[in-house]
Parts: sequence; C-alpha cells; structure tokens
Amino acid sequence: MKLMSPGLAALMAALMAALMTALIAACAPEAPGAPAELPAADAAAIEAHMAYLASDDLEGREAGTPGFDLAAAYVAGEFAKIGIAPAGDSATYFQEITFQRSVRAAEGRKFEVKDAAGNLLPLTEGIDAVVYNSLRAPEASVDAPAVFVGFGIDAPELGRDDFAGLDLTGKVAVMLSGTPKGIDNEERAFYGNRKLKNISDRGAVATVSIETPTSKGVYPFQRLLAEGRLEGASLAWLQADAAAYTNAPNIQATSAVSLEGAPALFAGAPANWEAIIAAAEAEGGAVTGFDMPLTISITQRSTHDTVRSANVVGMLEGTDPELKDEVIVISAHLDHIGISRSIEEDTINNGALDNASGIATMLDAARMLKNGPPLRRTVVFAAVTAEEKGLLGAQYFVMNPSVPGTIVANVNLDMPILTYDFTDVIVYGALRSNIAATVETAAATMGVAISPDPTPEQGIFTRSDHFRFVEAGIPAVYLKPGFQNGGDIAWADHQARNYHRPSDDMSNNLDFNAAARFAELNARIALALASQDARPLWKKDDFFARQFNGPMEP
Repeated sequence: MKLMSPGLAALMAALMAALMTALIAACAPEAPGAPAELPAADAAAIEAHMAYLASDDLEGREAGTPGFDLAAAYVAGEFAKIGIAPAGDSATYFQEITFQRSVRAAEGRKFEVKDAAGNLLPLTEGIDAVVYNSLRAPEASVDAPAVFVGFGIDAPELGRDDFAGLDLTGKVAVMLSGTPKGIDNEERAFYGNRKLKNISDRGAVATVSIETPTSKGVYPFQRLLAEGRLEGASLAWLQADAAAYTNAPNIQATSAVSLEGAPALFAGAPANWEAIIAAAEAEGGAVTGFDMPLTISITQRSTHDTVRSANVVGMLEGTDPELKDEVIVISAHLDHIGISRSIEEDTINNGALDNASGIATMLDAARMLKNGPPLRRTVVFAAVTAEEKGLLGAQYFVMNPSVPGTIVANVNLDMPILTYDFTDVIVYGALRSNIAATVETAAATMGVAISPDPTPEQGIFTRSDHFRFVEAGIPAVYLKPGFQNGGDIAWADHQARNYHRPSDDMSNNLDFNAAARFAELNARIALALASQDARPLWKKDDFFARQFNGPMEP
C-alpha cells in the first residue's frame, strides 16, 4: 500500500490537537436540556468558508492537486472545530482514494474506416473524428468489423432492445449519440448513462459515437475540438487488485464522428443516413441496427499515472440504540475543475457556486445539528472528491463506506445559486421517495415552497453525487434554490456567464442571507430524517427502486 500523500500527511499533523478535542465533544452524551430548536444559521461563517474555498490559493480545487488537499484539510479542520467526529479511514476525517489518471497522448492516434472493397473512407482524426484517451491501458489498437446498434438502448420496461439479433463479439459498435426522444427524462438519462456498459456486456471492443442534430444542439462536436477539453485528465479509482474501476471492461477504445462525417459511414449500408437520422430525431427514435460493410481501425494512446485525493467524512452519532445504525448522509462535492487552458488572463476556475456554496452551507448545517436537538439516527457529512470527473468520490464512498451501519438516505447539495432571495426549492427525485414529504414539511416551517423540476429534459436527477447512492438502492434527493422570485434569471445568468468558467468567483453579488436560509433548510431536513420513526423508502414500483433493488413503500 502506498503512503499517504505528503500534502495530506503534513496537514493532518496540524489537525491532531483540534481532533482530540472534537473526539471528546462528539462522543459525549447530549447535555440535559438540549435546545428544542436548531440554533440560527451563520451567514458570516458561510461567507468565510466560501471565501477560502473559492480563493486563488486553492487553484480551482481539482481532484488530485495540492489545491484540493488544502480544501480537504480546511473542511476537516472545520469539522473538528464544530465537534463532528471523524468518519474516514483510521480514525481520521480522510477517506483517501488512489486514482488512475489518464491524459490523451499528443500523437499516435489513428481512426481509419475501410469499406467492403478495402477503400479508405474520407474521415480524418482530429477533423471529422476523434479518438479519446483510455483508462483501461496506455495504448490499444482495434481492427474489427463494425455493427450499427442504433442508440444502444436496452430497456425491457419499454419493450426496446437495440441489440436484438446483433452479434457484437469482438466488433466495433457504432451508435447514435444521446438517447431517443419520448422517454421519461430521468429514465432517459439513466438509459443513456448505461450505453457503454450495454455494449461492453455484449462483447464489443470499441465504440464510435455519431453526432446527431439533437446532440449537436447541446454540445457541438466542433466545440469539443475547439475548447481543448479532449486534453483534460480522466480519473478512475483503483480497486484492491490495482485495476481501474469500470463497468465496461471489454471496451479498449472509444471515438466519435461529427454529423458532417457521418454520411460516409453509411454509404452502402442496408439503410441510408438520411432515413436513419430522420427516424432518430422523431419521437421514440425507432432505429434498427445492422451489420455494417465496414472495418474500423482505432488506435488510442494515453499517458497514465496515479494520484491520490480524499473524501472528507465526519459524523454525529445517533442516540437511539435501535436507530443509530441507520445512517443519513448529507453530501456535497468539494472539487472543481482547476486551471483552464485559456488565453484569458484569469485561468483559475474558483468554483464559488460550484461547489464552495454547497460545502459552506453543509458545514453550517453540521454546526447547527451538532448544537441542536439529539439525533436518533446517525448523520454523516461527506465532502466528496472527483465529482467533476464522473461522480467518482461518491461512487467510491458508497461502494466502500467508511462509516458503520446502513446508509438509508442521502441529501445532496450541489451548486446552489445563492445570488437572490429564494422563495422555493427544487427537489430532484421528489416524486420517487417519501423523503420529499420530509423536505416539504421542513420547507413549510420556513415559508419555502416546493417546485417541480423546471428543466426535466436535462435529466438532472442522474447527474450529481446523489445518483451514486441511488445506484446502491438508497433513496436520495438533490436540492437547489428554485426559479421563483428571480431564480430563473439567476440560474440562466450563471449558466451563461459563469458555469465552469473562471468568473465563478466571489465577485458575483452573492446573497449570504439566502445562503444561511439554505443551510437552515438542509439542517431541518437532516434533523427530521434522523428523528422520524420509519426509515426513508422509495415509492412503490418506482423505476429506480426496481432497477437497483431499493426498499419500497408497501
């Protein structure tokens, strides 16, 4: 086993004095006459947390960098000051994770397509096509027949199997980007996320994703080339056998082809490109797969190394002998996207609202809960790493929990936009479990309304750390301030000007009174979940409960 990273080792030594004090306080029984209500939220403390976490000194808090280590040490220090007991590895606050890091090599890639007569098609890597980096191996070459698999969706609930009658063993799977229209948006996102696994499970060794008019409208292929995102690092956490975790182990290379380059792939195919794309863009996306008269050669080259980064985990142990082993997890991601390759003077992505705001409000909620009424269930606070790399810190925590007991619920705080006086909140997953009723009651005590998802087409329920809990069958919700009282304008402004940009910093007219109210709401929700008689459950026959064998209401 490798030693702890030098940055964390040094920082942990500085925490030990505060930690010993915290251990004594956290393990002590609640004093008689504990307050019947939560203490007030602290807007100034939230501002101070955000100011440090979003400072240039932390260089954007990218997972696996010294800036992230500083952020992790800060959160651990705040847990210790509050009196939150450590719940990471070896009686520390840190659950350290070793990641394999992969970066696309500058040269040596190949993407070639030959027709049945052996003629090369006019597709050029870096112009019409791209070959991505790989976490599986530093180098791999594939030369195999191609099979068109439509959208690559396997949905028994919908009576749909895009792989019916196709043999993918040892083949290159050619698929349409995105997912069919006309499916429930959250479920549609779920099917989209499982495409690579579906293809790997059927024995394919490589994939080609084809841009469609719909996917081009969301994130154009040419923008991918222009913005330099292909050069960014990918991460995967290492398992006990030192292999990088993946749910698609057969896939050796992945690639993409532009909308303009796609017609060349379908010359001489059983169906022409115009008919395929017309069907794909229609409601239901009824596209039939077939063997393609093509051989596709892909060579990927990547540089590999390992980095370490830690989840920061603390807990308040429950007081009820029968319920304290049922664990409520409040999560927020601590990482951001680091330093951009940019011609602009400011290249540090400070991540004030993504997600220093979520961490800061979680810290204040933890303080309120520590000094509030006794908690019957255990409440865990998890500041997770590598959300921006694919929800990896949360995935590792759920699959390798550092806390005792059974996790029965998760409430996730990610990118709350705290620039306006919110009067409502959006609860992603509200219709899927009875956690929503708890949220609604807590919000009502503060005069805050619950609003439906205003952008269901984005499938946000599958796109933040809470979904890793869902994949383990655990009821989970994701909260953010809603679109009322100017919230729609605030959200649109953030997305247009600041999202994943250096301008997401502390200069954006942040409303710390609103931040305090958001912290109070989350503290009230955690208190209610920790205090009620019955554990949270999925609604009966909910789609995700069935997919992941979660506990449902009778």
